[in-house]
Amino acid sequence: MPFYGNNLNYNRNFKKEFQYDNLKQRSSGLGFFVFAYSLTMTVSAMIVVEVFKAFGSAKYIYSDNYSILTYFMDIFISVFAVVVPAFFYIKLSRNSLNDIISTKYVKQKSMIPILFLGMGGAMIANVATSVIADNFSLFGIENTSSGLTIGDSSVLSIVLNISTAIVPAFAEEFAFRGIVMGSLRKFGDTTAVIGSAILFGAMHQNISQIPFAFILGLIFAYVDCKFNSILPSIAIHFLNNLYAVSMSILRDANIVSDYAATIISYSLIIFFCIAGFVSYIVLAKNDKNFFKMFDKKDGIVSELSLKEKMTAFLVNPGIILSLVLFLITTITNLGLINNG
Repeated sequence: MPFYGNNLNYNRNFKKEFQYDNLKQRSSGLGFFVFAYSLTMTVSAMIVVEVFKAFGSAKYIYSDNYSILTYFMDIFISVFAVVVPAFFYIKLSRNSLNDIISTKYVKQKSMIPILFLGMGGAMIANVATSVIADNFSLFGIENTSSGLTIGDSSVLSIVLNISTAIVPAFAEEFAFRGIVMGSLRKFGDTTAVIGSAILFGAMHQNISQIPFAFILGLIFAYVDCKFNSILPSIAIHFLNNLYAVSMSILRDANIVSDYAATIISYSLIIFFCIAGFVSYIVLAKNDKNFFKMFDKKDGIVSELSLKEKMTAFLVNPGIILSLVLFLITTITNLGLINNG
C-alpha cells in the first residue's frame, strides 16, 4: 500500500478516536448536569419544607387551604433547579449559551403544522402510555407516584395550577432541548435527538411517564433540530401540558361532569390526531427531506457510526450515574399490590 494510504488510515483512526473521546467527555458532563438538576430540585424542596417546619408553618404546605403557597414553591423550585446547574455547566464546559441554544424565529406557516404534528404524536403516546399504566396490576405492580390534581376551584388556584405545569415545561425545554440537545448537536442531530430523549424520559423517574416522556423527547428534539430553534418544542410542550392541566381542572373543580370531561378529552385527542396526520402530509409535501435526519454537521461527516456514538454517549461516568439514580428512584415509585 502506498505511504499516503497508510497515512490516510492513521489520520482517520486518530480522528475517529478523538471524536469518540470528545463525545464521551461531553456526554459525561451532560450526565452530571442532569444529575445535578434532579438533585437540586429534590434538595431545594426538602430545604423549603424543613424551613417551614422550623418556623412551625408546615401546615401552609400540607393543607389544601394554603395550597397557593405550594404552587409558588413548585414554580420557584422548577426554575431554580435548572438555572443553577446550567450556570455551572456553561462555566465548566467553557461554552457560550448562545452557541448551544438557538432561538431562531419560526414562521407561522411552519409553526402551525408543527404544533399539530407534535400534539398528534403526544396524544398517541399519551393514550398508549395510559393503556400500559392501567394494566400494571396484571403483573402485581402499582405506580405509587401521585398524579396531577388541583387544590381548589378558585380562579387564582386554577391560574397558579396552570402555571405550575407551564413553567416547569419551559425549564425542562431549557435543560433538555437547550443544554443537552444543543451540546450534542456538534456530534450529529441523530445522536442529539436520541440522547436528549433518553435523559428526558429517565428524568421523569415514573414508570408510567418514562415511555411517554421518551417519545415526546424524540418529537421535541426532532422538530427543534429541523428548525434549528428551541421555540417549536417549547410551544408543543406548552400545549401538551395545557391540555393535561385543563382536563384535570374540568374534573377536579367539578366544572363539568366526569362523563362530559371524558367526551371533551377524547374529542380533543381525535382532533389532534387527525390534525397531526394532515400536518404530516403537508410537511412531507412541502419538504421531501423534512422527515429525514442528516448527521452531517457544517459540511463535516463524522467518522463514528451511530452505534459508536451511542456507546460513547452512554458509557461514561456522568450518564451512568444519572441513569442509575433515576432507575433506583423509578423502582422506589413502584409497589407490589397486596392481594391478601
